[in-house]
Amino acid sequence: MGTPQRDGSLDALRGSDVILMAIVNLQGSDATAFTVLKHAQWNGFTLADLVFPVFLLVTGLSVPLALDRNRAAIDWSAMLRRTALLFLIGVALGWLIKPSFDPSMIRWAGVLQRITIVYLVCALVAAARPGAWLAALLAVALLSFHAIMLITVAAPGAAAPTMAEGMGISGWLDQHFLPGRVHRITWDPEGVLSTVSAIANGLIGVAVMRWLSGRWLSGRDASNAALSIVALALVGAGVALTGLLPLNKALWTPSFALVTSGAGLAIWVSLRVAWPYVGGNRVARWLATIGRVALTVYVVHMLLIALLVRRLPDGLTIWDTLYVQLAAYCSPPPLAALVFAVIATGATLALIPFLQ
Repeated sequence: MGTPQRDGSLDALRGSDVILMAIVNLQGSDATAFTVLKHAQWNGFTLADLVFPVFLLVTGLSVPLALDRNRAAIDWSAMLRRTALLFLIGVALGWLIKPSFDPSMIRWAGVLQRITIVYLVCALVAAARPGAWLAALLAVALLSFHAIMLITVAAPGAAAPTMAEGMGISGWLDQHFLPGRVHRITWDPEGVLSTVSAIANGLIGVAVMRWLSGRWLSGRDASNAALSIVALALVGAGVALTGLLPLNKALWTPSFALVTSGAGLAIWVSLRVAWPYVGGNRVARWLATIGRVALTVYVVHMLLIALLVRRLPDGLTIWDTLYVQLAAYCSPPPLAALVFAVIATGATLALIPFLQ
């Protein structure tokens, strides 16, 4: 396929995002962590809720860079093997965290599995046509379909549609059509219907990158200005929808998909503007390097979680034992939770050079 083009600012965004993802997941104590680093209980929005959708947006933005250089040489068999392997690695990581030899207890959904699905759909759409319109129209169609389902379709046996936790059509689909273990019993954060809008995050990325590559956008300043307008439009559209569809990561509502896509593009355009001035410094280069091995970072931090949740003879997990010891010397509790996360994330990143 040839060597894909690289965008340093995009790599740095991916690297920053996966580091923040690890910090969010490795909080010493979710109960005492800073609110901004915890996912909203149901409706609502925090910094932690931005992490995953931005990663999917960046996945979509990256697809044209990888595929458009030599479309005729795309090795689909190799791509399908890689995506299948990543999906199975995601399932294996989930099993390591909660091992069971009962097939019904295997969790087939998950973060890496959703990344794989989004990537594969984005690659298929990007390969189908060279322009931006197919990806953009499909994103609109998926968001519209999801909105209609949430607003108008009631779960079988229910009196009316609802977006209450685990009680609407989204939860019903997870309970009846998601194989294996449903993560939250009545719904799954990477469930069936929520994946529809998650795919839209990736397709928005494909459409935007193709649009920026168009001949009519000459010069980086023009493309940055256009990108800023798109970011504002997406955030505005998402906010406008919140009267009907609340911002909700668990349901991955269309409003959530639009706001997070717009926010992600706003962060990226900020990096694009700054990159000619900061791209050569060591921190920026390091973030870009981490971005190029982001999936490895994700897998390693999940392996660390699988180790930390193992129970010691006293019944406590390694995680709890280490956190209690740290909290005795670090206060207030939110700071202790963050310090634990930073240390664990640092340990994860320290292993990466040995795995390349």
